[in-house]
Amino acid sequence: MILEQQAKVSLDKYTIIALLIGLVAYPVLYSNDFFSSLFLPMLPSEWTSSLYSRDERVGWWYFIASNLFYHWMPFLFVWYALVKNHESWHSVGVDWSWFARYKLFFITLIVILVLSAFIVPHIYYQGELPSRSQAGFVGPISTLERLAAIIVLAFTAAVTEEVIFRGFALTRLQRCIRNPWFILPVIAVSFVFIHGGLRSIGLTLNYLIFSLVFGACFILLRFKRLEILILIHFLINASLVFVP
Repeated sequence: MILEQQAKVSLDKYTIIALLIGLVAYPVLYSNDFFSSLFLPMLPSEWTSSLYSRDERVGWWYFIASNLFYHWMPFLFVWYALVKNHESWHSVGVDWSWFARYKLFFITLIVILVLSAFIVPHIYYQGELPSRSQAGFVGPISTLERLAAIIVLAFTAAVTEEVIFRGFALTRLQRCIRNPWFILPVIAVSFVFIHGGLRSIGLTLNYLIFSLVFGACFILLRFKRLEILILIHFLINASLVFVP
């Protein structure tokens, strides 16, 4: 706790590595799908042939699997930096026990989402699944896809992105750049590229505004209550369970 209360004007090597991985390597590699050349040879031939032939559902599952890797790897570097510096999660503004205190709410929420994953496909499709969701490529279709969306697109993205791009990046960069408002644009650019880069003006503005608003909220909350942003982020992404 003493270390966390001391004003720091420099960054240690573990923090620098975690920041470079999260704000530079992660966005660059993700937007260029760098690891496809490494992972695709490991997949069964029928999978790779489907991917190359633009099979929507095989491509969707590959997207989900690769997102698990891309999200959790930089998160682990953040965790390692905290461990090496003897810093707690409170130093990045998150109190994990907050979720335990409201466990009944979260259990109810998860039950509703899981049940919806089973019910919604029958309501929309009545047994005949389409090849593509009306929500676009990212939209899940089957029950299994909707359950995967809860785990990867909602839970994983909410936890890892908020910790990496809000909690860790803002609190650590502020040790060098005293005014946190100057940090927001840098983080926002990185945030755009972890969602596929500059695909369209609409999507780019969407992610820029999202990052700026969430970053501003974290600053106004005095770098605390990151769990609230995680919850809001989760709810936004979990809405994919209900898309047609």
